[in-house]
Amino acid sequence: MSYTFNKSPKDRTLCRVIRKTITTQKKNIGLSFAEVAEELGMSNGTLENKLKPAKHDNDLSITEFVHFLELTGDYAALEHIANEFDLVLVPKKDTKSSMGDINLVADLANIENADVFRVVKNAMQDGTISEDEKEEILKEIDEAQKANAILKDTILHLATSKD
Repeated sequence: MSYTFNKSPKDRTLCRVIRKTITTQKKNIGLSFAEVAEELGMSNGTLENKLKPAKHDNDLSITEFVHFLELTGDYAALEHIANEFDLVLVPKKDTKSSMGDINLVADLANIENADVFRVVKNAMQDGTISEDEKEEILKEIDEAQKANAILKDTILHLATSKD
């Protein structure tokens, strides 16, 4: 078996999401861009280069990426990666759910599922689905999948009582 090099270009959107996270989380984590770089074990310039899409020879390592997620507590970059693989990222609950939680989450899931129904029906009116309509449908499906996954996790963490 011969080894082939990665032919995929650096993900521009992922680089932008990571940079945006550092900027928007600056107040929450109390670290500047240079301090985030230092926390990740690199210089400011190295982090800059790792987040430049044109620099194909310099990416964040998995360890650096995981540390970045732990440091910022913002999972937008991980959600972007999950979306690239057509996966839904949903944080697991670590507390028991009440009936009120379930009621609210079920309502939200129902709203998202209704949005899928609405955009599909609207798109089908002319007998074809355009590229824009397809993108809107897929976006609504992703939102519904996430809402349903949250509902599932909430149900799994249902606080049951014995009478």
